[in-house]
Amino acid sequence: MSTREPIYAALATLVFGNPAVASLFVTTGRLLPHVEDVAPEQCPALFMFQHPETRTYKGKGIPPARTLHCAFVAYFYTLPANGALPATLINAAADAIDDVVSNPGNPGNVQTLGGLVEHVYIEPAIAPYEGLLQEKSVLVTSVAMLIP
Repeated sequence: MSTREPIYAALATLVFGNPAVASLFVTTGRLLPHVEDVAPEQCPALFMFQHPETRTYKGKGIPPARTLHCAFVAYFYTLPANGALPATLINAAADAIDDVVSNPGNPGNVQTLGGLVEHVYIEPAIAPYEGLLQEKSVLVTSVAMLIP
């Protein structure tokens, strides 16, 4: 049976360590602070947050199919005076995270975290929240990991 921590750690390393993602964020981590606790100078910031896992049972005596879930939550700080549109930052981050998770570059085009999982994919959505918190915007990218 696969253990959870190496899977979450591998996903965090994959995403946070990707040069395209790293170039977009000042702060990264696996501990999600409240948006108000992230100072403007710490933004853009990207955090990974675990969600409940799901299990699907196919029949009596058959091990369940387990899916781990998490989200990458990005905080952006923009002021209208500096000319940066929140959507521009959000879209660049969404593209970078999507590319790392969805395009591993192998023949099957399936991200397996080095064989720890059967498949990593974005589900159910990439959700931008542009400027809803005054100068702060949020991007939530939900990720699922199917465990063998």
